[in-house]
Amino acid sequence: MQKQPELNLIEGPVGPLEVATLGIASEMISFPQGLLLLHPHPLHGGSMANKIVTTLARIGRDAGIPTFALNFRGVGGSAGAFDHGRGEVDDALAVVRYGCQLGIKEWMLAGFSFGAAIAGRLAPRVEGVGRVIDLLQVAPAVENFPVAIEPLDDIPVGVLFNLDDDVVSPDAMQTYVDHLKPAWTAIHATGGHFYHGELARLKMDVLNYWTSRGLLPNASD
Repeated sequence: MQKQPELNLIEGPVGPLEVATLGIASEMISFPQGLLLLHPHPLHGGSMANKIVTTLARIGRDAGIPTFALNFRGVGGSAGAFDHGRGEVDDALAVVRYGCQLGIKEWMLAGFSFGAAIAGRLAPRVEGVGRVIDLLQVAPAVENFPVAIEPLDDIPVGVLFNLDDDVVSPDAMQTYVDHLKPAWTAIHATGGHFYHGELARLKMDVLNYWTSRGLLPNASD
């Protein structure tokens, strides 16, 4: 099993995009399902090395799912500058297209904070390129980066957040959940925005959700 991610530069909308992959052993992937992970706010230290992103990446790795993460424009080795959530959707879509060229047909999208909002905006745009089979949003930053509800009607969505979040308004996230009516939620009293001391709980919540949907046939604890 590949333990460490492989880093590559792919062509993005405004220049090279830095992409990390796990579980991609050849130029063409035989497994049709992929996981794309989107990181928190680029101007507040967000990158694909974020601990919540890497926790989700390990779940995908252990399940044998080809897993992709990227640094949004202006982060790490990715060209460009922060585009307030507009160009970042285009960046993520470029990675979807890259994965589809390798053989991915179905996508699990997952993001944390800003990345969770971008995943929600990305999901409807994947149609015609691939197919979204799941959208997971951890502490989605819907207060500053709203996500349209209606385009997500046909996509299974899971939402996680903590009621003591001190970065994104819990009331805003609860209102989003109330309107979205996601397939699954995990709302806890404690853990803050960054799940300090609660990564094991986060991992178990996500494992249980994805396993219940039949998305992780080879998952291990």
